[in-house]
Amino acid sequence: MALIDLLTESPVLSISRFSDVDGFRSIEQLAEARSLPLDVRNFAAAFATVPLKSCSIFLQRTFPRILQARYRTGGVLVAFAMRPIDAMMLNGTEIHDSMLLLASGSALCDVVEPRENLVAFVNFEALGDRGWPIVQGSAAPISADPQALRALQSITRDILQIASNEPERFSQAAGAMEESLLEAIDHIFLAEEWTLTARRPNLSGYLALVRKLDDLLEQRKDRAIYSADIARQLGVSVRTLHNAVVAIRGMSLHRYSRLRRLWNVRRQLVLGSRAARIKAVAYANGFWHMGEFARHYRAAFGETPQQTQQRYC
Repeated sequence: MALIDLLTESPVLSISRFSDVDGFRSIEQLAEARSLPLDVRNFAAAFATVPLKSCSIFLQRTFPRILQARYRTGGVLVAFAMRPIDAMMLNGTEIHDSMLLLASGSALCDVVEPRENLVAFVNFEALGDRGWPIVQGSAAPISADPQALRALQSITRDILQIASNEPERFSQAAGAMEESLLEAIDHIFLAEEWTLTARRPNLSGYLALVRKLDDLLEQRKDRAIYSADIARQLGVSVRTLHNAVVAIRGMSLHRYSRLRRLWNVRRQLVLGSRAARIKAVAYANGFWHMGEFARHYRAAFGETPQQTQQRYC
């Protein structure tokens, strides 16, 4: 059983759980986020929050998705997995179990998670000079010594469990707990084994291009636009755009575009009325073959368009 399933709310620990993707909301205190779910079946996202003296711990069980998040902090945000990572990419870089993310200021992150993960975030509102490799306005993946990272995970786990089970003890020891967190992170950066993960030379250009693509698709989510038109408006070839999406999103341009269009259909069905004609909504989003549309919709959402409409209208 995952750690977050063992926690219960207390006067110092708040927990939000979601069994439905349409009711999910992000950790608003940390980021402005847009999620494009990849699988909504067995949806069980959740997050827990506990404040310490001058920082807060957030524990999140994620879900299969493509995430574009602008993390924001007045100090420093440290993120790390609480169990082995099951396939994740950050800004086109593969993330492995011995990595942590170090962010400062306002940092934009593009994440691909084919499967759920359990991630902890520690947000320090202010931080003096501790020798951490902080770059303002950026988020950098750091490869850490596995043993040092396990120590940080263990301390974080203990703090969450005490906050859940012994809130009075937690309140008495919050300052000391925060100091233990700081010491554990200090130890990671004092060790010689940590390295800043290098980004492949062409990824910066690809990342910028995919972000422009997302902005364009978001602006025009009420109608279908096609690969040649998109590439033309972005000033690149279809092949270049395809290569960028594969590198950053882990899927082809056509699959990514179709997934975005399927979610446009779902949103319109959820927010519409029973009078809305499914065929008309599908056509408006570029699906002309209703048999293929129904197959892709069911594969993405585990239900038919009619079932979605009946549940929400």
